[in-house]
Amino acid sequence: MLAASLFLGGCAGGAPLVDGPRQASPMEPPMSDPAEYHSERISSEAGEAIFQRTGIGDPYRTGIPYPIFLALLRAYPDELGGDTQRLAKRFGFLAREADPTSRDLDVREGLPFGMHLTVDPFTRVPFLVTSCALCHVERVRWPGGERVVVGLGNKRVRAHAYDAAWTDLGRRPDLDRAALATLATAAARERAIPWPAEWRAPLVRATADAMRERARARAELVARVRDAPPGRIAPIESFALAIGLALGREVPTAAAVGWTKVPDVIGFSHRTTLSWDAAAEGSLDALVVEADFAIGVRQKWYWAHPKQGPSLSAFLRQLPRNLPFPGPIDRPLAETGRARFEAACARCHGTYGPAGRVTRYTEKVVPLATVGTDPARALAVTDDFVRAANAPSLSHGLVETRRTGGYVPPVLTSIWARAPYGHLGQWPSLAFLATAPPGRASRYVVDLDAPIDLVLVGLPTRVPGGPLAPGEWDHDGTRPGLGVGGHPFLAELEASERNAVLEYLKTL
Repeated sequence: MLAASLFLGGCAGGAPLVDGPRQASPMEPPMSDPAEYHSERISSEAGEAIFQRTGIGDPYRTGIPYPIFLALLRAYPDELGGDTQRLAKRFGFLAREADPTSRDLDVREGLPFGMHLTVDPFTRVPFLVTSCALCHVERVRWPGGERVVVGLGNKRVRAHAYDAAWTDLGRRPDLDRAALATLATAAARERAIPWPAEWRAPLVRATADAMRERARARAELVARVRDAPPGRIAPIESFALAIGLALGREVPTAAAVGWTKVPDVIGFSHRTTLSWDAAAEGSLDALVVEADFAIGVRQKWYWAHPKQGPSLSAFLRQLPRNLPFPGPIDRPLAETGRARFEAACARCHGTYGPAGRVTRYTEKVVPLATVGTDPARALAVTDDFVRAANAPSLSHGLVETRRTGGYVPPVLTSIWARAPYGHLGQWPSLAFLATAPPGRASRYVVDLDAPIDLVLVGLPTRVPGGPLAPGEWDHDGTRPGLGVGGHPFLAELEASERNAVLEYLKTL
């Protein structure tokens, strides 16, 4: 019997989403190993396939049989949307139109970016798995244009709401195996999906059992993070659950949730750690895949696929990015701003050549007392968490976790397209960030679907009040973990210098 689990996908660099490994049981499933997860050699091309398409793998632990997924979509439209297009809209995934003529099964089925069908070699049933692209591909819009950008953090994705929906389904008394089997068989027949009769009952039974167990194990975390802001995740809390399940004990975290935004991975090639607070140190080859442990990938999978981490990190080191600012730039003013930036800002954010190419960047942690931004994410890493994360049975000496008490200034390539800004997306525009902290609105409504405002360099906002339109989010900076203060450095410049630096940032 296969112990198929549900999935949510992972973010490279210590930013897991929200599914975690279950403790081993006497019915530990075998390791389904589709051929596409094996690389002949370490390469950037193999890493690109992992990042954009296949994910790390271990589909019996990180995936769900596709006919059952379609059955659940159909059975619970209020929770999951009813089809893949509405699923994407509900949870902020980047939708993709179905193309019935495509030879690519993912495209033919109209799966959102970051969802992939891999064929189980045992049963020949497609399993739905996820890749980094579920959260790290974004469609950037500006007046007169748009572009899908690989590696950019999705500012609309609602990972914890998606997790909550699956958890709620696992609690439902009407999660009936017979009905699910009937719907799965009908969906497979309609779409000509392999669904062998001898595997139907075992797959349905294993999936329903996994959903119920998952709902039980995740109840406390889901209650804490169900209403997460879009584009944000609670990585430490999610990892704490995964680590606790693996060690068989609770791993406490801080009282306030340590929210972070989904990052742009363009800066990872210049980093020695990959989280906002540099809490996890180690080989980049290990850091880029560690998040998948939190979605269920077993340790033996990593040992059996040693080229995945090096290939993924090779891709991230060479990730292409050519995203020029689409509006007018005052070049003389920008050149003045470059000089002021290099004098005042480069010691933290690095120096840049044409098209935002990094010429020098040294990663550092700026203490909370200096940067002044919301402390919840840094403080979420408790001493208990550090001890648990460094357990030899989990870390194997490849990664070491520590408390840093601060945040890492990010690489600024393509900064104009990366709104909202800050480690938790607390600043909707560069103009907002350039305002002295006491003058910033602590609460505002931001339109996440709006084109980038090329004057503010970021997303437009309005004063709270009235119903929210589609795409709007009411950001309440008075909530713990969502404060808008800190980083006064731009505002402290003379007005002319500040304007020049902002003009220069458009060129990166």
